[in-house]
Amino acid sequence: MRSAASQRPGRARWMGLGLAAVLGSGLVIWSGGGAPSESERAPLRTPAPSSSSAQVETASASRPAQAPLRIVRLTASPHDVPVGGRVVLGCEVEGGSGDASARRYTWVAARGRLEQENGPTVTWVAPKSPGLHQVGVLVQDGGSQVKQTLMLHVHVPTPEDLRALMKDSDWKQAGEQALAQQAAVEAKLAALREVVARRETREDRLRAYHALGDLAALQLGEGRYEEALQSYEELLGSHLETDPKRKPFLAGKASALFALGREDEALRVYAQAGDHNLPMSHYYAGLLLEARGQLPEAIDAYGKAAEANRWFADPLLRYAELLLRQGRPAREVIDLLVTASPRFGRELLLERLATDPQFAALNQALGASGRAAELEERRPIETRLPEPPRPPEPGRTAVITRE
Repeated sequence: MRSAASQRPGRARWMGLGLAAVLGSGLVIWSGGGAPSESERAPLRTPAPSSSSAQVETASASRPAQAPLRIVRLTASPHDVPVGGRVVLGCEVEGGSGDASARRYTWVAARGRLEQENGPTVTWVAPKSPGLHQVGVLVQDGGSQVKQTLMLHVHVPTPEDLRALMKDSDWKQAGEQALAQQAAVEAKLAALREVVARRETREDRLRAYHALGDLAALQLGEGRYEEALQSYEELLGSHLETDPKRKPFLAGKASALFALGREDEALRVYAQAGDHNLPMSHYYAGLLLEARGQLPEAIDAYGKAAEANRWFADPLLRYAELLLRQGRPAREVIDLLVTASPRFGRELLLERLATDPQFAALNQALGASGRAAELEERRPIETRLPEPPRPPEPGRTAVITRE
């Protein structure tokens, strides 16, 4: 049986590019009305103090100046967990009043569940949906506060993950549910393989072709990239190279190659798949193309990834950063951020820009524009329900069609 690392050789590598960057320094937000003026900083000219007041002034002068409140380190152990896994989050702070008992920690999570919401150390339970999920902490101390966020990666549980979960009695029920889900996936894979293997008649071969497409997609979604690659190659072998129906299968093959870290092959197949590529394939291609100095091609890939991703802001930020480097006017780039801000949220965008050095030029351009306040809060994705059928007009007979 393969280990978790062998089943996801590329995922941790590629996701790490989007996660490690958010662990920078915190963003200090003062609750006061701004820096003191020159007159406020100037010493007051007062009459000579009495002996008692002189003693008070001497005592005040001997106190050290209060350092700004700052998050030194925000930790997550582990950083990559299976669905339903537990992550211990820690926040190390310095400065402020210096009194640890006076500090107030408030943790928040976009998805998943926090077992505690207060204190320097809490535990986060991962949600049932794989992907990148954001958590954050707000630390308050007297009249100042500081906050920071980080992204955690949640993956589909492997058999090793499930066995580890079962060692803890508290996880028995969750482990049993995960094992049941895994068994259902295995049963579906086995059923599809059985249909794929039966090819005696023309009808069998047609069913086998469609089942192979479902099998490849399921293998890709479950992180079985080697198996998915074999299935997509078999599907591609059943089409002529000029057949446009190959495009979706090329897209699946490119995604598997990216996850396996086979960069040159992935880029070649990615180019063949064109607009049929999956959103994260566009992002992975952008990373490789940027690293190779092919900036126009990287901009195109990041732009496509930014249009499709509604939960991961890095494609948009990398797209905007490269546009600046290529000489695009700062006003147009900032317009792009403002327009896209409802998809990701003002706080997330500002936090990423402030804590990631690779976006320094973009952060500077936003600050110089004075338009940071125009970034909007995140809006929920709207889902449109189908409209109810209209009653037939008078004098006409309603037509009933079978589903």
